[in-house]
Amino acid sequence: MVKIGIIGHGSDKFTEYGKQLAQIKIQEILKNKQDGDVFISGHSPVGGIDIWSEDIARELGYTLEIKSPKQQIWDAEYGYKQRNIDIAKSSDVIHIILVKEYPKEYKGMKFNYCYHCDSKDHIKSGACWTGKQAINFKKNVIYHYIDNYKKE
Repeated sequence: MVKIGIIGHGSDKFTEYGKQLAQIKIQEILKNKQDGDVFISGHSPVGGIDIWSEDIARELGYTLEIKSPKQQIWDAEYGYKQRNIDIAKSSDVIHIILVKEYPKEYKGMKFNYCYHCDSKDHIKSGACWTGKQAINFKKNVIYHYIDNYKKE
């Protein structure tokens, strides 16, 4: 039995093209299900990787372990921070799916790099912070970077 976590950006960070690539990546990650494997999700209220991967895991017959935050703030009784630490501790392997660039129409705060890992390989994400926690817990962490736009 393996506990597989999949986390990443919310839906607002994806173009339609990026969403399609992310869903293909999720299917690739989850396709080799073994008896007893468990899927772990953070059930983000903004959708995206968490919800898409929950849907795919459910379709593939995984047992789901949902780590939904009780409060939608960072540091509270089972807020995002505590939920993310729980995901990091509970997963045997965590796949982190992040986009490389913001959608052109994105209106939220933008950063030129991810300040959690000091990288320009992807835009800022709390999933990256969670990955760092998982590494501290000696978990297997695998990053996947998604293009939001087709390369010509």
